[in-house]
Amino acid sequence: GKLDELFQDILRDNRKNKLGYNHVEASTAHLLQLKQFEAAFTAYAHHIGLPSFPGEKAKIANNLNLAFRDTRDLVGLGETSWQWTEDHLDAYLSQHHSLFASISTVSNMPFPGLVRRLALSCLVDADHSDTARHYLRERELRGLPLRAGERLARLDQYVAGLAPDTLPATEQERLRLRVRQQLSRACRDRSLAEHERIVACDSPVGTGKTTAVMAHLLNVARERNLRRIFVVLPYTNIIDQSVDVYRRALALDGESSDEVVAAHHHRVEFEGKNWRDLRQLTQRWDAPVVVTTAVQFFETLAAKETTALRKLHQLPGSAIFVDEAHAAMPAPLWPQMWKWLRELCDDWGCHLVLASGSLARFWILPDFVPVADRTPIAELAPDPLRAEAAQLETCRIELKTQPGKLSLAELADFIRSKPGPQLVILNTIQSAAILANHLRSEMKLGFNVEHLSTALSPLDRSKTIRRIKENLTSGWKDWILVATSCVEAGVDFSFRTAFRESCGLVNLLQISGRVNRSSEYASAEVWDFRHDEDDFLTLHPHFKTSRRVLEEMFKEGKATAAHCTEALQCEMNFGFGQAEKEAKNILQREKDADYPEVAKLCRLITTDTQTVLVDQNLIARFASRDPKRFPNSREVMLNSVQIWKSRLPDLDPTPIGFGEELFALRPTQYDDFLGYMRGLLPLLQGQRNGGFAL
Repeated sequence: GKLDELFQDILRDNRKNKLGYNHVEASTAHLLQLKQFEAAFTAYAHHIGLPSFPGEKAKIANNLNLAFRDTRDLVGLGETSWQWTEDHLDAYLSQHHSLFASISTVSNMPFPGLVRRLALSCLVDADHSDTARHYLRERELRGLPLRAGERLARLDQYVAGLAPDTLPATEQERLRLRVRQQLSRACRDRSLAEHERIVACDSPVGTGKTTAVMAHLLNVARERNLRRIFVVLPYTNIIDQSVDVYRRALALDGESSDEVVAAHHHRVEFEGKNWRDLRQLTQRWDAPVVVTTAVQFFETLAAKETTALRKLHQLPGSAIFVDEAHAAMPAPLWPQMWKWLRELCDDWGCHLVLASGSLARFWILPDFVPVADRTPIAELAPDPLRAEAAQLETCRIELKTQPGKLSLAELADFIRSKPGPQLVILNTIQSAAILANHLRSEMKLGFNVEHLSTALSPLDRSKTIRRIKENLTSGWKDWILVATSCVEAGVDFSFRTAFRESCGLVNLLQISGRVNRSSEYASAEVWDFRHDEDDFLTLHPHFKTSRRVLEEMFKEGKATAAHCTEALQCEMNFGFGQAEKEAKNILQREKDADYPEVAKLCRLITTDTQTVLVDQNLIARFASRDPKRFPNSREVMLNSVQIWKSRLPDLDPTPIGFGEELFALRPTQYDDFLGYMRGLLPLLQGQRNGGFAL
């Protein structure tokens, strides 16, 4: 289609396409004539993304099937794009075939959805890369090779260096050290049959899962000649922690650790002269080890947009480690995601590890995987070692539940009645801020209270985490951390006592991983509690069913890691069919090839938020209107918060240009303790008093 004079005129003078001429039209028309349906489909989608097959099939005019044809009118020409193509296609082909041989047709076998996404990924990456290099926005760049055997030897050295010079003081700590060392060896040396492409790992907290599973992945990659390793984690703060370990443990002599381990999430943190190359390696999943969020990974599997799919073709022939799998996604998404993961392993040479200290084995439940489609999933660690590790957990912490509903004051007193340091997790940002402010101001605990949630900017969260770690290593006991679920899993914190607003069994078990982590205390408690929804403490609507299930599990004495799968099944059963309905809807939409709807239904994060800058110095630099003073994207990311758009009217942030993309808070609306909740608390207080706060 680019041979048409309409498009040549656009290219010749670098004009905008004012006529609406679609150069893709000619290729799809020709390929459809040759009955090369999948090729036609991929060409049709390479700019617009994956379309809806039902929508395409409905494009009928004058009894003509116009699926995958452009039915829009060309401006000023009195014809549609498809009609113009029909009139000129023979001329295009004549010119084309004078330079290139005719293509050879292939059997017209329909592709499943995953294969269509992979094919489109290959085409889009080639097309975008070629264009970007032509316009000097990218250079030819390939990631480093995995060199799995060499990195495994490097990891062995790193793990050996972690061994303590002297044995731990207590029997419990010595036992945990022994289990950790045995797990490391067992994972590293685990032999697999050729058909074993998926394994499970339920190793509990403190057993060195981060490095043990990586050793297994490298060993498998060495044996099966895999291309790269993906580590998928639920939260950004866990990514930063894991990336730091992997960069120290896997980079070989002479390599840049940033090029070996790419951290792919919303942050832009590259510095130095090669930051564009590093960003390119990260965003295209082209590094030997890619550490990414569950949101990035699983939404890419379901994506329809070309920008998201561009990197997908890097997955085949890779090892994939889904850590904290219990928190990877909502339950209704797992049936379709499991089909894609199975397809990657069965047909595309991938190897998958699903891990969590509270691993729910959804693949044995009929609501997730039909019996006919079920295959055994191997365990990564041997059963005797798994049993010993599980027994170790029962000695480390005690799970308890507080009956009734606590007021704000009662909750504060209950927390203070237990030995510290104490960790408190609430289900909403507002509740966490309310409690933290009450403890610090009303109870006059001052700096004995820390607060951590996404109400704080990434920079302030990082500072808070550093203080928390310093407090925990100092031996100081009389202090409290109030947080949201952002510290629930994977964070290397170890408190004496924890309190978790009732949520679900796996959530309670995960927070127990932030308590007595190395058995440094003789005893430790983790409390499930509920509040009375007064004093502006709020409930999270998504946890209604899981709270009910957890209450029943406590009554039946089943609040243990061994009952995670049962709890998940109960959540499906207690949900009045809603979860099953959502899961079946996704499966059916994928079967119908309604790709835009699949992408929409498989969104892991659906909140509608606004980026708001909180650093007054950066705000002043934007206000200067001098582009030379403008902050870069990294500075904006580190010093901004994401606020629900429904809450924006309460804070009334100031637009600072760039359309509706960037806003700013006033100095009184943010601080480094409560974040943007500092601006909302006076409004809530005013509502309580029946008036308005200024």
